Amino acid sequence: MRTEKETSHRPLALVVDDDPSLRLFMSAALKKSGFEIVEAQDGKEALERFRDDKPDLILLDLMMPVMDGFEACKIIRGLPGGRYIQILMATGSDDKASIEKAFEAGASDFVSKPINWAMLGHKAKYILRAGQAFKELDRSRSHLAKTQELAKLGSWQIDIASGQFSCSSKACRLLGIEEEFSFSAFLSPIIASERDTVAQKIQQAVTSQKKLIVNYPVILPGGTQKHILNQGEILFCEDGTPELMLGVIQDVTQLKQAEAEIRMLAFYDGLTGLANRALFMDRLQQTIASANRTHRKFALLFLDLDQFKLVNDTLGHHIGDLLLKQVATRLKNNIRGSDSATLLKMDPADSIIARLGGDEFTVLLTDVKGPESLAKVATRLTREIAGNYQLEGHDVSMTTSIGISIFPDDGREKSVLLQKADTAMYHAKKSGRNGFQFYKESLNMEVFERFSLERDLKKALDNGELELFYQPRVALETRRIVGAEALIRWNHPVKGMIFPDKFIPFAEESGQIIDINRWVLKEACRQTKQWHEQGLEPVTIAVNLSGYKFTSQNIIGTMQEALGTQDSSPQNLEIEITENVLMQNTEETIDTLQRIKDLKVRIALDDFGTGYSSLSYLISFPVDILKIDRSFVMGCAAESKNLVIIKAIIAMGHSLEKKIVAEGIETDEQFEVLKKYGCDEGQGYLFKHPVPEAVFAALLKKSYL
Repeated sequence: MRTEKETSHRPLALVVDDDPSLRLFMSAALKKSGFEIVEAQDGKEALERFRDDKPDLILLDLMMPVMDGFEACKIIRGLPGGRYIQILMATGSDDKASIEKAFEAGASDFVSKPINWAMLGHKAKYILRAGQAFKELDRSRSHLAKTQELAKLGSWQIDIASGQFSCSSKACRLLGIEEEFSFSAFLSPIIASERDTVAQKIQQAVTSQKKLIVNYPVILPGGTQKHILNQGEILFCEDGTPELMLGVIQDVTQLKQAEAEIRMLAFYDGLTGLANRALFMDRLQQTIASANRTHRKFALLFLDLDQFKLVNDTLGHHIGDLLLKQVATRLKNNIRGSDSATLLKMDPADSIIARLGGDEFTVLLTDVKGPESLAKVATRLTREIAGNYQLEGHDVSMTTSIGISIFPDDGREKSVLLQKADTAMYHAKKSGRNGFQFYKESLNMEVFERFSLERDLKKALDNGELELFYQPRVALETRRIVGAEALIRWNHPVKGMIFPDKFIPFAEESGQIIDINRWVLKEACRQTKQWHEQGLEPVTIAVNLSGYKFTSQNIIGTMQEALGTQDSSPQNLEIEITENVLMQNTEETIDTLQRIKDLKVRIALDDFGTGYSSLSYLISFPVDILKIDRSFVMGCAAESKNLVIIKAIIAMGHSLEKKIVAEGIETDEQFEVLKKYGCDEGQGYLFKHPVPEAVFAALLKKSYL
């Protein structure tokens, strides 16, 4: 037991854990921060200690024999003095289910294991201070309510028979009005939006002879705003005839402020001012109920800052807290209805932002018009949060990943919606961070499928599963085959033929694309040499190279190796690149392209006309061939604008001594138009779709298509 002197100076902490070594470390950390310590080894002993010692703070482990932390917390909350005790629970760092259960049991806060001993004492002192403030505010509220009930600050009355109104001088002083005993003067200080409503309620009470209780704000002549509680009752004569409506008005401004402060402590995050987990889950449940009644959709966005832990570990928790505050401000500035003052009177139909804990935020969006509108909101949030933050001399860069679940498509219960938004957020992180993902029922299957392909692709080269198909390229004047575009295919032993759009993106992410580019170049050179040895006329083979880190792939070394090992002529090799490659790093890209030219290999600019700076590329970069994008070719016969663009590309390219190749020719009409305007070569389904090497060799023997 503590002495009276000790009790008045040092708070008492009850440390509960079945691990003696952990109790030792916990006690040492709290003693260092000024706490007296008592200990217990399980929940049952903790209850005895609580009854005997009346601690100010309890540090409670979750998993213990005899009685676990969840049950102990629930029981303590129901004991005398247990309402305000601050209970800090120790949980596993990734055990979200236990954290949720801890809050439901009545925990004030939690600390994650392994525990940061340096921060434990600070956190304990903080929640102890918050608990004391909450207790004092609640006590003040009770005292204030009782005092104002006894103090009749102003009175008024209405004569039932005559309808005459009068009020006391104290009531006039309270409302800041002249002692003019009129009903309209009595109502005049009430804010305009509620004045008529209050008048109607008073009249209805008089007419129905019922009690009156009404709250409303008033504005005094000096601009000060107060909150008034107005109560009235009917006074009856001895014969039971109603005689007067007697009323009293009270200034309950302080009571309202106390209620607001208590509400802020209970439902709002102390660091950011956003809604906390408790308020968010309550609003989510209300929104579900409202959406079920109105058959409307709403969305839940789950945000997690990318690599926030690195900020805490390198710059400290103080800088991390400053970052969280600034992120919260950016969120509030970009979501309607997120202001704390608004939330105090919030309708379930409004949006709400919350901080669930750590660097996790949630946004509830009730005005959902469709996936497109949600995508715009998510895009705006990722854009606004991304960037640099100035934090006490530190320049911190931060991004966020967002997961989105939709009611009722992804679930009808709050826990399901939250879990699915969380799952989608992790998928967004897996996809490269600084983005967003919608949850889909097929998400887990998609992720599994992707991982399966990534795994199999690593073995595809060694197993000889990759092959090249060839789409003939013809001279439009004669329809003679002059070359082909080599297109990669993956002949998966189980899934069959897989096209490059399915596996090239994650080959780029994993870096496997470098090996794939090397294989494509070698295979194209090998095949060209083989056709030559078979007596077929030499043709140009165009190879698409991925633009992933183009200048750092050692493209030159790869080409030299491919040409050398296959003893192939560089004049028969053509490299196709897109304008995205040219935009990566101008000086290094120009140097790399020039070195390709030095090898006597030709360069084609693919998808020409779809980029942003096509004209400048023709002058700045050593390009030999322009390939008109299929989007222009497909509509050239019917769309006059497409025809104008094609004519301009051909004229401009020829003036700069570039060869022009059209992609995607599918009809005789398109062929005739392109031929008429002087396009040199073309490819497309009109001539032939991509075919295996043996089929292409047979086409070469025919020479014409």
